[in-house]
Amino acid sequence: MERSVDVAVVVAGQAGLAASHHLMRRRIEHVVLERGRVGETWRTQRWDSFALNTPRWMSRTPGEPEDGTDRDAFLSASEWIARLEASAARDGLPVRERTTVRSVERRADGPFRLVVAGPHGGVEDLDARAVVVASGILNVPRIPAFASLIPGEVRQLTAASYRSPEDLPPGGVLVVGGAQSGVQIAEELALAGRAVHLATSSVGRIRRRYRGRDMFEWLHLAGFWEQTRERLPDPAMATWPNPQTSGIGPRGHSVSLQTLAALGVRLLGRPRAVEGGRILLDDTLGAAIAFGDHIAVQLRAMADRAIEAAGIDARAAEPDPADEPHPDPTSVHSPPAIDLAASDITSVIWTTGFGGDFGYLPPAAVDDTGRPLNDGLAGSLPGLYHIGFPWLTNRRSGIIDGVDADGSAIATSVADSLVRA
Repeated sequence: MERSVDVAVVVAGQAGLAASHHLMRRRIEHVVLERGRVGETWRTQRWDSFALNTPRWMSRTPGEPEDGTDRDAFLSASEWIARLEASAARDGLPVRERTTVRSVERRADGPFRLVVAGPHGGVEDLDARAVVVASGILNVPRIPAFASLIPGEVRQLTAASYRSPEDLPPGGVLVVGGAQSGVQIAEELALAGRAVHLATSSVGRIRRRYRGRDMFEWLHLAGFWEQTRERLPDPAMATWPNPQTSGIGPRGHSVSLQTLAALGVRLLGRPRAVEGGRILLDDTLGAAIAFGDHIAVQLRAMADRAIEAAGIDARAAEPDPADEPHPDPTSVHSPPAIDLAASDITSVIWTTGFGGDFGYLPPAAVDDTGRPLNDGLAGSLPGLYHIGFPWLTNRRSGIIDGVDADGSAIATSVADSLVRA
């Protein structure tokens, strides 16, 4: 391995490869350090039937043209991994697989020093004038502390370790978390004939198709993806989980709590504690249903305004039972608890979100929770950058479609700093 480079990019997912693509275009010497293989998280933390939730036209690597396939179809995880691999090969990106960054420190004389472990166990130092952190803020499952109190005979998994209904022991399944992963896994289990219970808090919903197009396209027209954190009506919106929708099927489909209930899924409120084999629940179910309906209405109205403003002769809204609002969510209540043994629940799947592992960064680069400090794409230390995290520049930063622009901006900043040095 090189002993020094201008830039070290940490991890070769879509964000790291986007940064590398733009650094390569500017002929900036760099290396991409990947702990596993290109797209490792997509390989190891997705279930068998997983599909992206962004349509094909929003799921391209930098410089990749549309391939002529139905632009509103959705890629499987394996198809997306193949795109990432093709991108690295096409651009000749300097990826070093099975190479783990153990630590990054800022040297007194300026450059960063990275301690790097290679594929054969050897450890060496690498100096870099800049570091791009692309290791992801959504790859370490978050599980509530009270999960440790669930009886040992109940198998516990996460959205990252679940693979298929057939891999679970016989019996009922409790899915905890009602965002994208939770509703998709609950739906898959119900369609496979499993007895499913879904415990959820309030999560928004995005209708999959509306007025002849994928809703994501109308939201693009409306400027939804370009919205910055500062322009949100409520700052708390930046922490909301990913809204309910699905890329499963030829053109994906809408998913709602109501349609899951129609499939036989038993809906529950948010878990708050475990006592003697019983999970105690908040009575938040009606509010969760109402919130999903409310966000869906808001997004349809946003799409309608954008269509009208652009003068587009779009078709009328097509029927979508999964996007029909509940007639009286205030009448829906969760039981105060669910007894795992009495309900024959043998598996619990936690889909309660993810965090990131940034223990390799210097203390000055993270806050007291271990989350990287940043001002936009720039980190708290000169020469440190972040990419692939939500809300770095706008709402797009946290999705596949946003890393191209952010990677270009980082490469521009790096090039300017190298000229000044």
